[in-house]
Amino acid sequence: MRNHAAVASLIVLFLLTVVAIVGPMLSPHPSSRIYQQYVRVAPSLEAYPKAESVLPGFEREFRRTRLSGDEPVLENGTLSVNISSDDVIDDRVLRYFQRSDMFSQPALDLAPDGKTGVLSMKVDQLYFFLGTDNLGRDMMTRIFMGMRVSLMIGVLASFMALVLGVTYGAISGYLGGRVDNIMMRVVDILYSLPFIFFVILMLVFFGRSMAIIFIAIGATEWLDMARIVRGQTLSLKRREFVQAAEALGATRTGIIRRHIIPNALGPVIVFMTLLVPKAILAESLLSFLGLGVQDPATSLGLLISEGASNMRGAAYQLIFPAATLTIILFALNFLGDGLRDSLDPKER
Repeated sequence: MRNHAAVASLIVLFLLTVVAIVGPMLSPHPSSRIYQQYVRVAPSLEAYPKAESVLPGFEREFRRTRLSGDEPVLENGTLSVNISSDDVIDDRVLRYFQRSDMFSQPALDLAPDGKTGVLSMKVDQLYFFLGTDNLGRDMMTRIFMGMRVSLMIGVLASFMALVLGVTYGAISGYLGGRVDNIMMRVVDILYSLPFIFFVILMLVFFGRSMAIIFIAIGATEWLDMARIVRGQTLSLKRREFVQAAEALGATRTGIIRRHIIPNALGPVIVFMTLLVPKAILAESLLSFLGLGVQDPATSLGLLISEGASNMRGAAYQLIFPAATLTIILFALNFLGDGLRDSLDPKER
């Protein structure tokens, strides 16, 4: 609690997690909704369409109906126009406006002869606080979804690395001798495998999916955890309480589970806070290279990749997801520093 940066980071991570979970559900724009009339619109606190684009947008759709009309009138968010035709007006002309992102609730009020009447509709007020992407999807909702996927992959991959690394390192360190030597040589061999090559092999053999991504990341990130736990175990197994448990007849499995692993969790918890951002960065790298999450799903890495290819004309597509990823990584690292200071016996 004395480390204000760590406490602030914990609060920030909690808020970002809540936003990632409930944000897409509360957003007025579904993550997959495409607004064809609002492709690559800039971030704005004002509603779209802007006043100067309402009439041009209406005229563009109205020309497709092949009707004649007077000057349209916009009043209190409702646009109306007197229309006429040489033939009976078919109400299917409303479909042109129903498919538009600018207008809703189009209606026809026809005269008895069916050749004249009034066409009216509501002008939709849409807010894109962080703009839209190249397909017309809301960037804010996409960033919420990207945060959800990146945090999920980071946490699940780190949990997988935690289980594998702690178990493997504790067994290796406690058994020692030739078993420890063989197990550590296996770790050295796995260290020599390039991460990208391993991921490509996983994707080739098992196909591209979210589960394969976090398994691939977790299957490579546990190596550091195993070495840390092994070092702690080598120190702990010479302690008096472990020797007392052995003298009382405790099994090796029981000693590892009840004495070794619980007493080695201090450094493990600290390393976990550093492993989560490392896994998030690994996922972002894979998505940036086109090996990770694919459309219509998204992640912060994929959003950054898309933003980097459009940074000249729409820099906001890169700035907002990159800033979000930076905040998450800084918060996790500050939290790790705070936990390290709190769990370090030398600081007490």
